[in-house]
Amino acid sequence: MSRKNPEKKPCRRTGLALRPAPQAPGRTLNDRVVNEVFDLVRHSGALERLPSDDHKPGPKGIPFRTVLIGLILSQYMGKSANIDDAWETLFFALSPGAKDLLDVPDIDLGIPEDATREEVDRIAHQQYAMSKRVYRSWASMTKRLDPAPHDRRKRLPLSEAKKIRRKWNARANENTVRNLEAIAQDLILAPVMASYHSGDFTRWPGHIAVDDTPVPVWGKAPDYRRDRASLEITAGMYVKGGTQKPPVHPAGAAIPTNTGTRRGAANKPATRETKPAQQETKVSEKREFRYAMVAAFPGHGHGDLAGAYPAVCLGMILHTPGTEPGPAALRAIQPAFERGMINNLFCADRGISQAKPRNLHLQLLKLGLNAVKHNNDDKVDRQGDFRGMQLVGGEFYCPLMPAPLVTAGTTYIKSRTDEERAHALNLIYSRRDYQTKVKEYGLAGDQRRQCPALGPHATVTCYRRPQPRPSAIVDLDAPTIRTAAALPTVPKPKRDISNYPDICAGKSITVPGKVLAKWRQKYPLFTARWQEAWSGLRSQNEGGNGNLKKSALDSIDNPQFRLPHGRVAQTLLNAVIIFVANLRAIKRFRRDQGIRPRKTSTHGPATDDAGRPSDPLEVQSLPTEPLEPPPRE
Repeated sequence: MSRKNPEKKPCRRTGLALRPAPQAPGRTLNDRVVNEVFDLVRHSGALERLPSDDHKPGPKGIPFRTVLIGLILSQYMGKSANIDDAWETLFFALSPGAKDLLDVPDIDLGIPEDATREEVDRIAHQQYAMSKRVYRSWASMTKRLDPAPHDRRKRLPLSEAKKIRRKWNARANENTVRNLEAIAQDLILAPVMASYHSGDFTRWPGHIAVDDTPVPVWGKAPDYRRDRASLEITAGMYVKGGTQKPPVHPAGAAIPTNTGTRRGAANKPATRETKPAQQETKVSEKREFRYAMVAAFPGHGHGDLAGAYPAVCLGMILHTPGTEPGPAALRAIQPAFERGMINNLFCADRGISQAKPRNLHLQLLKLGLNAVKHNNDDKVDRQGDFRGMQLVGGEFYCPLMPAPLVTAGTTYIKSRTDEERAHALNLIYSRRDYQTKVKEYGLAGDQRRQCPALGPHATVTCYRRPQPRPSAIVDLDAPTIRTAAALPTVPKPKRDISNYPDICAGKSITVPGKVLAKWRQKYPLFTARWQEAWSGLRSQNEGGNGNLKKSALDSIDNPQFRLPHGRVAQTLLNAVIIFVANLRAIKRFRRDQGIRPRKTSTHGPATDDAGRPSDPLEVQSLPTEPLEPPPRE
């Protein structure tokens, strides 16, 4: 027994132990699972986006699709998404019929217990050769999908790494990067689309929630002292906890940051028993070297629909932390939107919502999605104005709305007791009387609005709108009819202006959809409808992130399950992990709902009397168009 091979593992001819030494699974993967995964990947459209797998002169490599499916099967077996576990799964955990389906050489690589030294050397050499074929195919596939190929096993100088990062963001390589993201998106949506067409998402209203979460990598950060870049060149420092200092009350006590939601103890305002802080304390900031992943999850903004549809991931984009969160969020939901799954509400965290209007908010208008946003503390009240109307909390109001109503959002955030919080909410609800009325909706988010003091259904009376009201017979059985005496009155200020704004002088004005698009939203901030939509979508979002990070089998938070370096490899391996996580979530949902699996024709190998497979699995030609699954029996 040597130091390099303490367990006397099978060695190849040179006498050195295989690296890594093969660890054959203790069981064989069911042919039904292999056929199911093969059909999902084949109908996903990802295989058509893979580059051609023609190899250089030498031994023929394994097809790219075989390597990709091998990674999925390895992850499904609970091993990992590493390439060494993939080749062990392909050669040790499949039946002869499954190997024929995936174009895997049917070679027995197992070493008998009574094998001689010569037989051990021969089989070990075959193991080494087969593993190299899989590794070579994986390296070739990732290299052809990489817009900036380089040696991913060597830490480059910082200047060289900077050039490679520029190539990833160059316009000339945009198609290559988008093709890589499309392959990952097709893999993630493969089990979801099959479940969607089967009717598992019937009760899902089509709302979507997007969040930016860190993904750890198996690599160190750049070493600026030695001028050495990281092996993960496009990764970066992900900041947790924020960098802003908390606001401090004049009396010395820190102002609690109330998020405005109604769920969780963290959203409750602080009590007056809180001891005042003696000095300002900086929010703890945690910086980690990771990738950033924008993930999209299905959610519901209204109603109690928890457990009514599978908790899956609908999209994923891996990018450098702190760069283009808005465009990445759009690309994460684009494939599901094009397949007709997403409509109505779109919810994102504050980091994504702060993107420039042209990068996110204007694009949402083109897609017809209504954003549910939460702003920073300095933007919860007045956010701008247009032709006299002031935008407060995402909605247009009268320019003479009382100041306590304008600052009600700040009052709500600074509330410390239940009484103060209830008072602030009453002020927020009182804004609706001063809200400008929408007369007509146009294209691209355009709206025609009217002064709240105009029309037979006026909600306020204003000195700028002196209208003689004709006498009318009031029906006592119709309590909805309001009189001028019952409406809030807009008093005349001490210093009135001579020229009134357009909203006060004209009958109606048209507000283009692109005006203040960053702050406008369907439900005004902190109202009951907004709190219901925000809390519901955000809880679904955080729950989806937790499922991907805390799962015992399919966790993206463990970098040991994704050892290959490079953004191409990390994108594909994260997609493989989410593919399996979605497949498990759908099966778990069907089991909880008591849905029996649909009966399909068995493509597994037939067996003779001795139990040996007689015929290989049947392989059908790839369809030119996506196939609709048959109805459930």
